[in-house]
Amino acid sequence: MTGQPTQNQPQAIEARVTRLELELTRLKQVLATVPSLQQPWWERIAGSHANDPTFETVIQLGQEWRKTAQ
Repeated sequence: MTGQPTQNQPQAIEARVTRLELELTRLKQVLATVPSLQQPWWERIAGSHANDPTFETVIQLGQEWRKTAQ
């Protein structure tokens, strides 16, 4: 849409605006389904590995690795 204006330019702009409005409506619908981001992610997952033997093993292996890296 650069250069000289043409007869079709208003229709092209209207078509673009219509597409943008549809996309905006779709994005708003998607965002309406996203859980509230008021709480930071680390607070949402805090405690999710409580009493998980696999996670406890990961913690233990990490501690052992740090000791050998000293």
